[in-house]
Amino acid sequence: MALVFVYEPKGRLQMNARSLGALVLSLMLCHGSFAVDYGQLMAAKVRAAIGKRANGYTFATYPVDNFGLATAYEDKVSPEKELCATWDCLGVSDDAKVEIMTPEQKLKLRNGTLQYAETGAGPALNLSDDEKRSIALKAILPKLLQVLDITFDFSTAKNVTTTLTMGPITIRNIRRKEMTDLLRSTSAHPLEKKAFEGKKLVLVYSDIVVDSMKVDIKLDASTNVDLEAKLSSALQGKTIGSVISKDSSLSFKVNRSNKGDYSFETAKPVIVAVYTKKQPKEGGTLGAAIDFKSWSDADLGTSNRVLAEKIDLGDLK
Repeated sequence: MALVFVYEPKGRLQMNARSLGALVLSLMLCHGSFAVDYGQLMAAKVRAAIGKRANGYTFATYPVDNFGLATAYEDKVSPEKELCATWDCLGVSDDAKVEIMTPEQKLKLRNGTLQYAETGAGPALNLSDDEKRSIALKAILPKLLQVLDITFDFSTAKNVTTTLTMGPITIRNIRRKEMTDLLRSTSAHPLEKKAFEGKKLVLVYSDIVVDSMKVDIKLDASTNVDLEAKLSSALQGKTIGSVISKDSSLSFKVNRSNKGDYSFETAKPVIVAVYTKKQPKEGGTLGAAIDFKSWSDADLGTSNRVLAEKIDLGDLK
């Protein structure tokens, strides 16, 4: 029997909208193995964890740590209409300043004394060992190796153990007063300020993130001489905890505790899903007493950064 999934860019899995997430999850948990991609898996797991609160979100089709809350566009969502990404929109354009922030500062989007994100802690995602292994091997490690300029297929390697650890999910909403004050100030991103004043602002007003993500690798250096040599060479001169990637899609810190033992950990929360709204022509406001009901949902479209590629996780049990 062929099973076809319809993945809509807006993140609403079609069919009976409510039942598809449950169907996907139940099939993954109760039946044999079948191919699924990262976006489908994360959508099903988040929906199983938080239920209706996931409605309306667009789920990222691959791991990404940027283009989440506070990201702004002009008039419509498309790469050429992007005004600024999360931290740049909040007045922090220097990546080095973000890197030295604490995990809490990054999660709550704190810039100095100001906090731009309201956060609500959620449960951990219920991932099987097979699902964790597939995410580590096919969604994360290939990107890390690409940054390190290494060619290697971990999925076929022998005597190599990979362990994925993920923190709980958090739902973040923009703090309206703080964002309004910023947009009206001289410190606002000039392009975003212009779009807001022209009633053309499109804003990621909410997102769902995984607080942390870490991949531990243990390999037998005697049987994986080539891989150990490549990793050692690529990481040579880098101190423990140094950032190995400035990549806008996913950046990690590395820790090499012993020969053959490597730990890669996300430098920022991983964006799982975003909720994007468009400013109404009559203006609208972000003031504390006004919600986003007058703002219409904005379709991200398939060319958006969080939907830039799909990652096939293979056959999951």
